[in-house]
Amino acid sequence: MSGAFSGVGSATTTTSRQSRIYNADDSTSSQTNDNDNDNDTDKTLMFETEGWKNIADNLSSFPLFTIATAENNFVAYSISVGDGVGDDKTFNIPFFYCDVTEGLVELEKSQVANKDYKLIPFPLNEAFKMWCDDKAVIVPSKASILQAGAPAGTNQIGQRVPMWACMEITEEQEGGLPPKLPIFMGLEDANAAVLEAVAGDRTKIDDLEVVCLSLDGAIEQLVTVPEETPSFHFVPPSKSIKYIEENIEAP
Repeated sequence: MSGAFSGVGSATTTTSRQSRIYNADDSTSSQTNDNDNDNDTDKTLMFETEGWKNIADNLSSFPLFTIATAENNFVAYSISVGDGVGDDKTFNIPFFYCDVTEGLVELEKSQVANKDYKLIPFPLNEAFKMWCDDKAVIVPSKASILQAGAPAGTNQIGQRVPMWACMEITEEQEGGLPPKLPIFMGLEDANAAVLEAVAGDRTKIDDLEVVCLSLDGAIEQLVTVPEETPSFHFVPPSKSIKYIEENIEAP
């Protein structure tokens, strides 16, 4: 139940554990996405469209996780992106973790430098905007890129974020609106939805295929050709929601 998956271009990425405090308004001239400037400009234009407005609310309730100071400023890491032949660029940006467990592991490492650092949830819609503007890295889980077909040992930094969906499963909406296709960040959650759809009958699971999509590809398709794209409901990992319910105080 997995599909093909490939990384972003041929860029090589290295990270260091040095960090600094980062404010969201900081800017950088470096490119974290392996695209030309025209493509980067096109990416940011999507946020002015009706298509983006139609999915922004859903994405705003989808949590990623980042390391922050006691004052809720991002902690950014020094990373280098290049072609591996000496033309590397180094800059400082925050990491947004898709997997809360991996975020907690990074938090433990970061607290060696500052015990007041903490892990906070951050909405996917804002993180995605920062990623498109080369001001952040969205880090997929190690497990997800392997499940999507990446070779063992692949550095998850710089990889596209796998998402999972079963085209035969939809969610009904109220008010006569067309059903939505749930798209999951966790393969385990997608498989659980398939099992629920067949009422627990494992003999029927193979009749429903779970396919792999990329987060950026799904969003861009929804925004640019909404009339040709099924309406998606982005579903965060169940363990992310559980962590927030058990550890994050409601505002």
